[in-house]
Amino acid sequence: MHSLSQQDIELKHYSKKADFAQDLMSTICGEHRLDTSYRNTLDFHYDGMRLPSKRMTIGTISYGANVAINTSHLRAYSISLPLCGKQILNMRGEQYYSDEKTGLIISNAQLQDLTIDKNCKKLQVVIPERSLHLVLADILKQPVEKSVIFSPRMHFDSQQLTTLWWKNIQDFLNSKSQYINSHGLSLLAEDYENFIIKTLLLFQENNYSEQLRQVSNQQQPAYIQKVHKFIITHACEEISVDTLQQLAGVSKSKLYEEFHTYYGTSPLAYLKKYRLQQIYKSLCTPSVDKRISISQLAFKWGFNHLSRFSQDYREEFGEKPSDTKNKFKELH
Repeated sequence: MHSLSQQDIELKHYSKKADFAQDLMSTICGEHRLDTSYRNTLDFHYDGMRLPSKRMTIGTISYGANVAINTSHLRAYSISLPLCGKQILNMRGEQYYSDEKTGLIISNAQLQDLTIDKNCKKLQVVIPERSLHLVLADILKQPVEKSVIFSPRMHFDSQQLTTLWWKNIQDFLNSKSQYINSHGLSLLAEDYENFIIKTLLLFQENNYSEQLRQVSNQQQPAYIQKVHKFIITHACEEISVDTLQQLAGVSKSKLYEEFHTYYGTSPLAYLKKYRLQQIYKSLCTPSVDKRISISQLAFKWGFNHLSRFSQDYREEFGEKPSDTKNKFKELH
């Protein structure tokens, strides 16, 4: 790939014109249509940078008006997380709601509509399809023949890896000026872009996830794989440290040390976060029976003390379970 000029790397734009916003974002994300009633009175801001190795673009974007974006065949992956406000993705008859706790991924080669409210300011990462496929092919050690299709909703997951992924993006943007003026950017960019893309592929569900898990599991000790599978399969049941230790067949200290190496936390802490995440997903998912109460969900997923559950939930997601449920109702 040809090297980028300073002007190509730093991207900082403002306009009131919808046509300008559409043209600019088409150069970043790929061809799309921007619909709005405020064609000449937007408050459009984009502040970001395009990295020189794999042409990944990272930035913040806001339109200052209610807009709808119609996309198909982007030839790129657009990943976004609101810092404030909300957005809704309509795809294949389903709606996916996005706020400060739930990001969205618009995959290539899919017809979809994204509506963004006027108060929404969001982080955005755009990865060219070719760049993502190159990284995937390197992991799998084989050519990529089918386009990668991600699960569109990007939850803050039970391992907090999604949270850390977005924090990394935000920290990078906060230091943008230093990176842009660095002579070593071209050397740093490839490693950073590979890290961002690999993390996304490994921890955001997609049509290659099973192959990627097989590659990853080849490197994990068999007993760690067994313990992890047991936790996921029996997450609704009571699980003790003794049960996991007996299943693993190693000492408690070794089990905790190795599990932390691969999952970043202890087995029981992982279990609690996984349970909380399932409850969060249930409260946010349109297909879930809304007659099921929060307390029923808590008991179903092994939380026998409701006051402690509410505290754990708030620590994990920054809001009460009822706030999550009511927020979803408001979006409807």
